[in-house]
Amino acid sequence: MVKSRLSAAALGLTFALSATAAFAQVDAESINAVSTEGVVSSESSCSYEGGDVIDLEAGKVCFIGVRGEEFNTKAYDNQKLGVIKCAGNGAFTNELVQPSGLFCRVFLEQKKVAPSRAEVEAATRAAVKAEDAAEEAASN
Repeated sequence: MVKSRLSAAALGLTFALSATAAFAQVDAESINAVSTEGVVSSESSCSYEGGDVIDLEAGKVCFIGVRGEEFNTKAYDNQKLGVIKCAGNGAFTNELVQPSGLFCRVFLEQKKVAPSRAEVEAATRAAVKAEDAAEEAASN
């Protein structure tokens, strides 16, 4: 009877160890898989990945760090490490912050572009011309 109990205990221990080893192998494979996170497309995903949402004159921006290539696996997901790469986030063009290249500006809305000098000068000339025409018409 003692032998059967020892045999049952040994058999149970063997099953437990083999199941643990199989789980550890599957878990290691999934941890080293390429990350499916690390992408920003909204304010909530910006906060989730560790970024800050800032309202600038150019538009609403997520200012966020860029993960190094060694941190692009699932093992580093959900640790607020930033985006995997600057390009490919959201629907608008993003900008890598220079000179370090360690941070990214992800535009969460269309980037507002200031008018060029030529456009400002043309608008000013047109306004002056319209004002001169109005004064001439008023004097006649």
